[in-house]
Amino acid sequence: MAWAPCPVDGTDPARAEAITQAQTRLRTAWAARSRYRQRQARLERRAAEREARRIAAMPADPVAPARPALPAAAAAILERARARAAERSKP
Repeated sequence: MAWAPCPVDGTDPARAEAITQAQTRLRTAWAARSRYRQRQARLERRAAEREARRIAAMPADPVAPARPALPAAAAAILERARARAAERSKP
């Protein structure tokens, strides 16, 4: 949208200047809108890539235990502590 004043149509210089300034403001606004849309598309693409990586990192076996098993030494300590607690709670 490029407007140039025509010397024949009799447009006064003040109006011609106002039209030129309006064109400049519109071009600036359109460029900003374009940058915003590009940024939004870039952010959406990155979010989709992040989600794909997150899904790929999830274990394929859904039957896997939710909690990891305790190491043998820790399991033995826990079992002894439970046994002592059970003895204390007996009347």
